[in-house]
Amino acid sequence: MKYKGYLWMIKGCEHFNEYIIAYPRYNISKGIKIKSLDEALRIATKLGVVKYNDCLKLKIPLLPRAKIEYVLDPFNRDHWPHLPEKVMALLNKLGLINSNDVGLTGSYLASAIIRNLKPRDLDLIIRDKNIGIRLYKLLRYLRSEGISRSLDNIEDFEGSNQRTRLELLRYRVLEGILDNTIYSIRIVSCRESKEPQCIEKVNLLNDEIVIIEQISPYIMPYTYLSESSALGKVVVRSLRMRYSEIPTGTKLLINNCRVEQYEDGTLNICLDNRECIVKILTN
Repeated sequence: MKYKGYLWMIKGCEHFNEYIIAYPRYNISKGIKIKSLDEALRIATKLGVVKYNDCLKLKIPLLPRAKIEYVLDPFNRDHWPHLPEKVMALLNKLGLINSNDVGLTGSYLASAIIRNLKPRDLDLIIRDKNIGIRLYKLLRYLRSEGISRSLDNIEDFEGSNQRTRLELLRYRVLEGILDNTIYSIRIVSCRESKEPQCIEKVNLLNDEIVIIEQISPYIMPYTYLSESSALGKVVVRSLRMRYSEIPTGTKLLINNCRVEQYEDGTLNICLDNRECIVKILTN
């Protein structure tokens, strides 16, 4: 979305009737990407859109729907720029070239507006679960056959550390390198946005947890059942791809992560708040 000189990235599927939860991702006039959450929040704060939301018990950027200048629809191919042959070949290899449920995001989509932006990675979003499941099985096969490989050169450790990021990337097939192209694919669980479920109470947790069951490891929101030293069996959720595909048996040290109690009494550990630090303890 275009708003006040920036392209903003919509966060998740849950939004309010009058507001969209989104973070600035590209400075349009400078043609540069905003790489960190801290920088994005500084920009959003300066623009006056960061507000405390009582439903979510959180300060977040809320863009008024009525003032959004332009929406760059990932699924509308009229909004896509001309794609290089290697990208089209990769889409064809993955069986995604003709589906209206496959969207283009990231730098390639942004380059449709920011003409001096040079895309590097291929970022896709899938909104059909059946396509997503089929694609995930294919990505698993390509990795097992050595046709694709995991990323091993990363600079972003936000909310974690280098060892944790690299360890989790080893297992992840939603991100990687295929035909010398870096790709990232998000499979979402929604076609339309819905109102968030309100949170009744929030605490910050410092604890060791073990992933004991993958509930939804590759479809957002990424969801697991964990064993917590403090809480017993508790669900862990994240919208961040870096916490997708976490293997069962993985032990994590979490600091300042939100424990969210909902109005129906259920508890979730959320790994997405700014203060939350996640570190891997075992493979």
